[in-house]
Order: sequence, then structure tokens, then C-alpha cells
Amino acid sequence: MFGPAGIQPIRVGRPSARRGGLWVACGSLLLCAGCWAPFHSYGVPAANLPDAFRIPQRTAGPTLNLCRLTIPPPDDYILGPDDVLEVLVHELYPEGPLQPLRAQVMGDGTIVLPLVGSVQVGGKNLMEAHGAIAGAYSNGFINDPRVNIYIVERSTTAVLVLGEVNSPGIYRLPKYENDVAHAVASAGGLLPDAGLEVQVHRRLGPQELPEILVEETLPSPESPTGEPQRWCPEDADAFDPDDPMRIVHIPLRGYMPQPLNPADVVLHPGDVVVVPSRKDEVFYVVGKLSPTNFVRFSVSERERDIGAGFLLPRDREIDVVMAVAMAGYIDPIDSPTTVTVHRVGPDGEPFLIIVDLIRARYNSRETVLVEPGDIIYLNPDACWWGRRTFDRVLPDIISLSYRKLLGLGGGN
Repeated sequence: MFGPAGIQPIRVGRPSARRGGLWVACGSLLLCAGCWAPFHSYGVPAANLPDAFRIPQRTAGPTLNLCRLTIPPPDDYILGPDDVLEVLVHELYPEGPLQPLRAQVMGDGTIVLPLVGSVQVGGKNLMEAHGAIAGAYSNGFINDPRVNIYIVERSTTAVLVLGEVNSPGIYRLPKYENDVAHAVASAGGLLPDAGLEVQVHRRLGPQELPEILVEETLPSPESPTGEPQRWCPEDADAFDPDDPMRIVHIPLRGYMPQPLNPADVVLHPGDVVVVPSRKDEVFYVVGKLSPTNFVRFSVSERERDIGAGFLLPRDREIDVVMAVAMAGYIDPIDSPTTVTVHRVGPDGEPFLIIVDLIRARYNSRETVLVEPGDIIYLNPDACWWGRRTFDRVLPDIISLSYRKLLGLGGGN
């Protein structure tokens, strides 16, 4: 619509509208420039977390006394199956040279000797076995027999040792040495990449096999001819052939979730001792970092790609402050002083931890120890943005006119 003189009037917007448009324009420019980031991060302040988040696991945990992985030596050797004895009865050779007799202890604890036949020695020490043999010969065979008895071979337990040991393989451990410590020692000891636990994979004994695994010949509607079939007892559903309790986990460092059972370290025929490899424990730091300040760690003999992650040291603990320093943290002007740690809990649910890097320098409760899988975000916040503005932008604006006057250029 035109005015009386045919001239289109100029419409002047309200000042508030102009200011609103200016803010929208500035916001759009910031978004386009990629400078937007949330100024507030939700999470739990580190100081509010329990001390469990600051308990070291690699260095401060008590080292397992390796004597607990051995069988306590007995006061006297007790004879049992597969022990081999050397028995010398002088009166059996009155004229010829003495010839010791070798006798193996049978499964029922007996040995077989000339004239007397079976003699029970199982469960006895050498003195008691000597008395049993001498008593057998003096019972109508030899008057006042002179008997000598020796142990020439102890019974052994064959076990398989696998994993991070110097010489994996099958080893026969003598009686009273059939334990976890002697098995690892027989395999040459642990390698540098060995984990912090030893596993004993235990085979089910015949007395432990459930009836679900035994084939029975039972007539049923499905098999009227009585063909062999699997018989499922009422508690068949309660049996798990892959029961994790059949794998005994023995931590070598740290606090045990439950006391170590002495029977767990005793090895039986068919047991497999496994020393797992220590996995690469990696954490991540996300934000503005210096590419020349990264700390590198060896990832064993062969190179492996761990992405943008950083390896946790194996021999010491690090907290969040040290983690961002390892990752190339620059300074409080270029990098925020408040970080957010993204961590996955034991229940599989993620949660956030807020750590103030400035406060953490003076108060140990303001930080937490880094765990494998942690993601540490250097998130901008309002304080950082204001500090960066006044420390960088404002001095440039104030000195702009002086630089132009001195011919130094406009600057940034």
C-alpha cells in the first residue's frame, strides 16, 4: 500500500524484535561453526561416591601368599594306591644274595608278597607298614623276620597346564605335590602376560555325574521295546553341565570374594590348570587434546590396534587427573577443567561421574580411579567458556586498536 505521495512507507521494526533476531543470528553462526556443546553434564560428583571407587586393584590389593596354593606337607608319608615299595625280607634268601621285592600298592591298599600273599598297607606310614609285613611273615612262616621297607616311587597325578606359562603340557605331580603351585612351577612358571588369576577346570567325578547323563534301559510309551534312552529324573532341569562352579577361580592379587577353600588347590586326575592371559585394559579420553603429548605403552610382542584408546598401566593405578594428562591435556584455557567419566556398572547400566580437575589436585575424594572401558569427556562448561572468552577474546578486542595504530594488522 502506498502513501498519499505514492511513496511506500518504510516500516521500522521494534527494538526488541531486532535484538531477538540478532540473538538468533548469533546462535545460528555458533551452530554452523561447530562451537556448540552442552554447558551442563548430568552425573554424580566424584566426592559423593563411596571409597570403593578409590580403592586400588592393581597395586594395593594384598598379594596372595603362594603357600596357600600348596598342600601342607604331612608329618609322615601315608601309603596309598600306586605307591611302589621295595621290601626286603632277609630270611627269604638264607643262602643266596639278597633280592629286594618291588610291590605296588593296589587300589584296595594291599600289596602282594611271596608266601603271605596280600598284606594291607594302605593308610599306614612306613613304620606301620613294616609292622604289618613283619606280622604277616611271623604268622606261621618265619620266626622273628627281619624286614626292610622303602618307598621307591610315589603315586602321581597327571594334570594338564595351559595358558600363560613357559612350557604348557601334561605333568605328573608326585603325591603331596599335586597342587596348583607345583603344577605352575612344573610348567616353568608364569609369563609376563599372565593374568591375575589361576583357573582350575575340574572334571566331574563318577560320583558327581547326574543320572541324566547315564543311559538306562527303561520301558516307556515312547520305547515299548525297551531300547536304550536317556532317563531324565525329576531334577534334570536343575542340572547344568556347564556349571561355572566347576571352574575354580583363584585370584593372585586383591581381595577374594570368598575365602579360598584348601580343597580347591588340590589337583585330581583330569584337572586342567589354566593361566589366562592378561587382557589389554583400555580407557578413552574425548576432547581437545595435544597430539604431541600422548603416552604410549607396549601392547606385548605384536602390535595391535586399540583405536583411540590408552592402555592402563599394569603395575600402578591412575586416577582421572593422570588419565587426561596421559592423553595430552593442554591447559585450563584451551581445555575444560571439569570432565565427565562414562562408566558401565556391574549391572550393565551406564552412569556418569563428574570430576573437577582443579579440586582433584588438592583433594583425593574429588577424583576416582580409572577402570577399563571408561570414557572421559572433556566437556565445555559455562565457567570454561567465560574464562576462555576473557583470557583470549577480550584481550584481542582491547588491543585491536593499538595493533592497527602500530601497523601490526587486525589480528583475530
